[in-house]
Amino acid sequence: MKFSIASWNVEQFKLHTTLKDKVVEHIKTQVPDIFAVLEVVGADVWRYMYKEFPDHNFFITEGKQTQEILVGVHKKFRAFLTQRDEFKSGRTSLRPGPFLTLQVDDEYYTILFLHLKSISDPEGFGLRDDMFEHAFNLKKSLDKVPEANGNAKFLFMGDFNTMGMNLTYLNDVNESDEIDRLKKRAKRKSMTLLPKDHDKTWTNGKGLYSDLDHVVASESIKFKTWNGHKVKVLGWNKYAGGSPEFDEFVNRVSDHCSIYCEIM
Repeated sequence: MKFSIASWNVEQFKLHTTLKDKVVEHIKTQVPDIFAVLEVVGADVWRYMYKEFPDHNFFITEGKQTQEILVGVHKKFRAFLTQRDEFKSGRTSLRPGPFLTLQVDDEYYTILFLHLKSISDPEGFGLRDDMFEHAFNLKKSLDKVPEANGNAKFLFMGDFNTMGMNLTYLNDVNESDEIDRLKKRAKRKSMTLLPKDHDKTWTNGKGLYSDLDHVVASESIKFKTWNGHKVKVLGWNKYAGGSPEFDEFVNRVSDHCSIYCEIM
């Protein structure tokens, strides 16, 4: 393994309301070299995580948005991280995309963490579409870098909020339709939507489940597989629905599972 990477939407991560020790325990169980925590609220979270993960350097997005993305990178790697504001799509309330360049064994990997617009109305769907276009345009630009030889090692991951679009009963785009559109767009850019070992990553805790969190990666990147899957999903899905452990995780930790992969 060259490095491991994880992304997790910890819903409204605040130190005084979230079970922060459970968040840390969950991340440490996976032991990711690089991880992103989405929906961080307040600078005190950054300080807490910095103490809990002394082997990692941290970056947090900045702007007028109330929710930030916190990225941790193990100190053993040479890394450069910037903030891509085009993923706000002109909306000050939306999150920018942390864009990480990592050097591993004389190779360069670029990683983009995203938390895309939710809501299944036409505006939300259109904003997600615009954000995906920005991501694929990045791949096109990276392919032109001489060291990439036309196929950059690029991936983007996070909470894509692929919930479809409700317009009318004749023109709706369901969750599966939006995900299929993403697969087709990825293929045209020599990228692929990686298969996960659990088909749902979000729940309301009351019987509703959705597939919102994903990894899209260049075909030139080799991943470890688990029974044919390249992404591990871990969180509330390890508990029986309706159990006390399930309810605590969903209500006090996060309604999202984390997604994790290993680059070989």
